[in-house]
Amino acid sequence: MSRLFAILLLSLTAAVVHAQSSHESLLTLHVDQARIRGEWQVPLLDLDAALSLDSNRDGDIAWPEIENRRKDIEEALDANLRVLADGANPGVHFDKLTFGTRQGEPFVMSEFSAIAPRPIEALDVDYTLLFEQRPEHRASLKVIWEGSGSQRVETTAPGGATIFSRANVTRTPFPALLKSGVWHIWIGYDHVLFLLVLLIPAVLRRTPNGREAATDFSGSFLRVIVIVSAFTVAHSITLSCAALGWIVLPARLVESAIAASVFVAALVNLLPRTAGASGVWIAFGFGLLHGFGFANVLSEVGAEGEPILRTLLGFNLGVELGQLAIVAVFLPIAYLLRGTRFYRTGVVYGGSSAAAACAMFWLWQRAL
Repeated sequence: MSRLFAILLLSLTAAVVHAQSSHESLLTLHVDQARIRGEWQVPLLDLDAALSLDSNRDGDIAWPEIENRRKDIEEALDANLRVLADGANPGVHFDKLTFGTRQGEPFVMSEFSAIAPRPIEALDVDYTLLFEQRPEHRASLKVIWEGSGSQRVETTAPGGATIFSRANVTRTPFPALLKSGVWHIWIGYDHVLFLLVLLIPAVLRRTPNGREAATDFSGSFLRVIVIVSAFTVAHSITLSCAALGWIVLPARLVESAIAASVFVAALVNLLPRTAGASGVWIAFGFGLLHGFGFANVLSEVGAEGEPILRTLLGFNLGVELGQLAIVAVFLPIAYLLRGTRFYRTGVVYGGSSAAAACAMFWLWQRAL
């Protein structure tokens, strides 16, 4: 009975999510000097209500049915979107039509472009798609001014043109970038676990008889600084490369590799002579992968279009502050407990084994 109730609850939750997420179009305009590049995601079910895309009426809209109606789809989009650049029509040209899913809901995405005669300072966007056919339809309009910032408006009914202006862009405050960096390292459980696993041996030293408790705090502190610095330098390099678009890796590959890095670092701790800063090369090598992981969440900062170096500096400094806060809590406690059986057995072996098991679960989950 309880299982049946759980299934019904999950079904109801899914239905609510479906109802909330299936009627929103996302229109994004990237403005780079005089060039406009647009991405327009429209829920497939809403578009079908207006254009009857299910030609064989089997209840499933396949890609060939969409491709065969490409001209009709683009004409409908063109008829319900008017974009003026500084008061003049730049001539929108539809370049590509693709099919995908967002939050489990199918959508059609049209990519289009336009070129104005001179650098654009203001856009007038008049959006009217599907409001008559689907009263519940809504649209998110976003303009990204490259090098300046972004503006966003939600609309639920045709109400005339929405004016976006480069001069009215408000940049994300630098403290907000710092806060976002701190928050993302704290909620990045895999990043935090990787760092903690690397720090576990830092309060131990290698001896001919194996490993023993470190004899002075300054030595342990220095070893922690070396490990954290190696991790910082590594992830800063790849975070910058990814944010600048120089290197792009699939998110699933990156997340799986990060889970693997936790697993390897935890196994190294189980070796009887792992102590001090012996994990510095692991910190640097796998830190390069963690940088791509930070880059995947950089878009959530809300600083799209803003100067990339400023965004990178603020976000990365926030990540470092978050790391230092973790170290400031962990190191004194670890140093005080370093000579106890609890630390030498429970933390070094038990904690590292638990971290390895957790990493294996993440790897299995992300590789699916």
